[in-house]
Amino acid sequence: RRRATRVRYVLTDLLPKKMADNTTIRIGGVPEHFNYPFTLAQERGLYKKHGVKVEFVIQKCGTGAMIQALKNKEQDIVVALTEGLVADIAKGSNLKLLGTYVASSLCWAISAGAKNDKINSVDDLKGATFAVSRYGSGSHLMAGVLASTKGWGGSDAVNFKVVGAFKALRDSVNAQDTDVFMWEHFTTKPFFDSKEVKRVGEIYTPWPCFMLAARADVAKAKADAFKRVLAAVGEAAEIFHRETKTMPKFISEKYKLKVEDAHEWYQGVNIVATPMVPAPAIKTALKALQTSGVLTPENYPKPKPLQEFVFEELASLSDSKLLPSPKPSAKL
Repeated sequence: RRRATRVRYVLTDLLPKKMADNTTIRIGGVPEHFNYPFTLAQERGLYKKHGVKVEFVIQKCGTGAMIQALKNKEQDIVVALTEGLVADIAKGSNLKLLGTYVASSLCWAISAGAKNDKINSVDDLKGATFAVSRYGSGSHLMAGVLASTKGWGGSDAVNFKVVGAFKALRDSVNAQDTDVFMWEHFTTKPFFDSKEVKRVGEIYTPWPCFMLAARADVAKAKADAFKRVLAAVGEAAEIFHRETKTMPKFISEKYKLKVEDAHEWYQGVNIVATPMVPAPAIKTALKALQTSGVLTPENYPKPKPLQEFVFEELASLSDSKLLPSPKPSAKL
């Protein structure tokens, strides 16, 4: 395990440290604990070390908004939910995967209004209206996956209402304009603890939860700078996992999580920041998206070769579900 991981970082060290050019690479991501390594890379001078300028752009509305920002060329790279990226690429967009950012799965908490006595468990959600940040977002796609796993259809089919960012989702269920919403567990937990909303269930993604993506034409034009970004963030991920004594407390303070919650999240998360993409993950996501009705014969008429999901000048497909990881306890 040590040898495979070390080879990865030695190879990144061979990149020339001369600044690629004066272009700043804009990376979009949500303001959550998962994305701290992008800030860590800035704080520890890793972008400068690898010869690239980076601006991390906060995206409060999540994957759907980030995909649109890529298409509008407002950002160069996004770190977004795997299922959202796979769905968009499958539908024929010019986005490509650059690599896997978080190899562990994501726990989606299902939340209802604190005073909604009609909804207390997942079984109460047949025909419910889900508040979503926008169509194509993780909160939308995973609600479809949940309905599919439960076999809800016909009169039991769930409905969706776009309401906006995280606070708008909470306000919507409390006003009972909608019934429930789905969001990452640890981001939502402070609002369970304060009893602003109540937790009625959960669902885990059966694939690595976050990947990196860009427009194909932008990735081609900025390939050298993108390599440097991946090298810097990969090194930041190594530091993130190595500093086990201080990192959970720091995450707790920075992202306003309880210390015990930060510890639990830190122990379970596996941030890899690698240019490898597991082929089984794409296959599993595609199957779930088709079963849930997100991908249909109309918008995905014929299977797309898996190679077309990745930007092969920078990323590579892996036949294994397991990826090289800087996390000491992670399996290769």
